[in-house]
Amino acid sequence: MGKKEKYEEYNGLFHNGTDYAVYHMDRKEIVIGALAGGLAGGIVVMIFFGLWFLTILSIPLCAIAGIVIYKNMLLNKRRSRLVVQFRDMLESVSSSLGSGRNVKDAFLGAYTDMQAQFGENAEIVDELHIIKSGIASNINMEVLLQDFARRSHDENVQNFADVFSVANRRGGNIRQIIFETKDVISEKIMVEQDIQTVISGKKNELNIMMVLPLIVVNQTKAMQGGASADIVFNLLVKLAAFAMFIAAYIIGRKMMKIEV
Repeated sequence: MGKKEKYEEYNGLFHNGTDYAVYHMDRKEIVIGALAGGLAGGIVVMIFFGLWFLTILSIPLCAIAGIVIYKNMLLNKRRSRLVVQFRDMLESVSSSLGSGRNVKDAFLGAYTDMQAQFGENAEIVDELHIIKSGIASNINMEVLLQDFARRSHDENVQNFADVFSVANRRGGNIRQIIFETKDVISEKIMVEQDIQTVISGKKNELNIMMVLPLIVVNQTKAMQGGASADIVFNLLVKLAAFAMFIAAYIIGRKMMKIEV
């Protein structure tokens, strides 16, 4: 089997775009992830093993894991925001086309609308700013949208860019395509929200179930009359229990992850 190629970040035509498959954490976010991971991991290791030196040794590893987990959380949140903002952008563009504007003017108008709706720092505002710069440089709208789609790594954006390209070349009804795309994305978002509502209770149950073993282990240690004679066996049992604890949490989180 060949060696897996390293992913290369793509920053767009003007080298100032965002690759939504990559997230660059700032110092504050790194500190938050490290503190959360180190603190939670240290507490769990201390409860399971009761050894200060092992707890201290595990904190850096847990801090690194915390940074990775937090980074993935921020990455997924940004992708979710982008999809919602993209849907609202399509609604703005569709309304402009319905009032008689051409495609370029519709996207330029959406830039102002999204600034007012989401603020200057919103992902979709940055993307529309790139599109605006591309229009000023006489770059074809198809190229600009395909560039956005490539960086978004989102099926909705990619499908829209592909359909827009075909319709634009063959003289299709761009307004109808944009309107239907908006409806599809809106329905998908509603389904995802309904699913999240249904499984939110299960997520809370999972978190509670992950706390219970820690309470049981702590209570068992408090009730223990003395140290086990077989230190090696005792350590192996704790390692097995700790491994099952981590595996159960990972499996539980994966089961709760449902994609539409």
